[in-house]
Amino acid sequence: MSEIDTKLTLKIATTAIFVALGVVLSALNPFAYYEIFGTKINPFAHLINAITGVLIGLVFSCITALSIAIIRFSLAIGTIHAFHGGISGAIVVGIVAYFFKKKYPKYTNYAALFEPVGTVFIGGTIGYLVLPIGSSVISGLITYWWLFSLSSIVGSILGFILLIVLKKAGYSWENFY
Repeated sequence: MSEIDTKLTLKIATTAIFVALGVVLSALNPFAYYEIFGTKINPFAHLINAITGVLIGLVFSCITALSIAIIRFSLAIGTIHAFHGGISGAIVVGIVAYFFKKKYPKYTNYAALFEPVGTVFIGGTIGYLVLPIGSSVISGLITYWWLFSLSSIVGSILGFILLIVLKKAGYSWENFY
């Protein structure tokens, strides 16, 4: 088996593990989410976005977020907002991590802290377009941005901390590339 095949297999296996972890943390932990205005505030989803976006990259991070959203939505432990909230956060972390790997590899783990940019501003805006709330566009957007920031800021910080712990244990994005 070539090195490319080994790295691809490692990314696929890691994706599967994080999908399972995301679903389990959503379903079995009663403190994993809070439901407000039809959104389920779940910091663990953003923690997983932060970690996978840095470790396994943009494509596999998006596959992870999409898979978790599909399973959560089909099991009624997630809402339609899991799609645009999770995937947009994964996209931003994956893109920022890609550029950090190229320009500043020492600081790649900091890409995890960019997860709220995607989730709040992109995902929250899409959330308003999907299901408008509030008396005006501005109040609706601010409501969604506030709701999405509740979980994404906490999740991205926890993800960043776990990336540091993983690096000390010998696992970093370099293992996957």
